[in-house]
Amino acid sequence: MFKHLMKALLALCVVAALSFVGTTTATASAAGSGADRAGSTERAAGTCAKQRHRAVKAKKASHKADKRVQKAKKHQKRADSRKERHAANKKLKKAKKHQRAAHRHLKQAKKAYAKCRRAHSGGGGGGGGNGDASALQPACDAGLPQQICDAFAQLPSPGGDGSASPIQPLCDAGLPQAICDASTAPPGPGGASPIQPLCDAGLPQDVCDAASGGGTPDPSTICTVLPIPGLCPGVLLRPGVRARAA
Repeated sequence: MFKHLMKALLALCVVAALSFVGTTTATASAAGSGADRAGSTERAAGTCAKQRHRAVKAKKASHKADKRVQKAKKHQKRADSRKERHAANKKLKKAKKHQRAAHRHLKQAKKAYAKCRRAHSGGGGGGGGNGDASALQPACDAGLPQQICDAFAQLPSPGGDGSASPIQPLCDAGLPQAICDASTAPPGPGGASPIQPLCDAGLPQDVCDAASGGGTPDPSTICTVLPIPGLCPGVLLRPGVRARAA
């Protein structure tokens, strides 16, 4: 009987040992897979540092050109004499020329950066897993409903195509820039707004309508539907978050 008992104990030890080895292998495999994905993202960011720097620089230049046009328009309105109006018109024309060039350069820089990220992230186009998918998350960390960021991550092209956004004035006023970038993607099924999933998740519908060709709504109208941090006056950001999450 003692002999049978020893055999049973030995069998239990073997089973326990095999279970432990299987669990350890699965855990190591999962950890390795996660490390590979993280490493792929880091490599993409490091490899595309030059393109990213150019895109950031072009974005700043574009905003500067937009402000220059706004300033020139104000000067034009204040002009009284014929000579002043002529000078103001000339200045505005020059500012608009610089603005077009800056927007064109920004479009090219964003396309180059997105192409580099796709080439070195180990995946092709489409939404979900690419770096662009998390571009809106800082806004949700600042107070935007998380459902909107979750919907943003599922967009087919969260980074858009790099062209000028039809709702850029809203982003200049404080709407997260990631939403304007995504609005430049191709229309959805049936010609729907490229960012319609965001409005289905809680973003004011006026924003999606404007992205698909409607007129740009007044920020105050949007704020009555959803107080958006950075866009709506008096909306407090969560502690530790900068005043504008773009």
